[in-house]
Amino acid sequence: MEGIVYKVQSYLESSKLLFTYTPKGKITLIAKGAQKLNSNDRILGQYLNHISFEEMPGKEMYTLKSAKLIHDFAHIKNDFEDTKKCASMLEIIDKAIKADENHELIFTMLTRGLNSKNLEYSRLSFALKVLDIIGYGINLEADGRKIKGLSLSESRLIYLNEDLSYDLSLEQTIHLLKLQKMPFEDLESLNLETKSIHTFIKKYYEYHLNIQLKTFV
Repeated sequence: MEGIVYKVQSYLESSKLLFTYTPKGKITLIAKGAQKLNSNDRILGQYLNHISFEEMPGKEMYTLKSAKLIHDFAHIKNDFEDTKKCASMLEIIDKAIKADENHELIFTMLTRGLNSKNLEYSRLSFALKVLDIIGYGINLEADGRKIKGLSLSESRLIYLNEDLSYDLSLEQTIHLLKLQKMPFEDLESLNLETKSIHTFIKKYYEYHLNIQLKTFV
């Protein structure tokens, strides 16, 4: 089994709990002795590590065994701003993903997002793509009328003949649409205005899911 460590917590005197997201969902791994300086699991059990380990089917919490490091994302961890951007994706995993979601798809998106060359675009894209999967997607399908913008509260396009306010302009909505629909790899060459979209997504999660994304700053 493989997984990405999205949260780490001290456990008992010398161990750690590794909250790990896998293609089958969330599990908690007990890394015994991982707080000791001479423990092999001390390095393996770090936040934002992609690891492999022995699976125990049917259990959601078990001891870490036969662990190997797949990717430590050292190039990200060495950059504070990049670490914050990746933390946004892991916070969404922690707070928004429930037990009955399409974990294989979400895990694939997460790994692609973390490996993207433009982490600002990828975290916004990941946040939007996850909304579609968990049933809170934004309706961006036009019906032929002229569009004036996108409403956060209505979660849909607002048209010129409607007496409703909007939160993103038409141009900003087009940028959001690209982030929502395009593969991570294709976003890297784009030139998008993201400040307003960043604010929109953060408020959207809070309004519709009652989730405050603290790392989305």
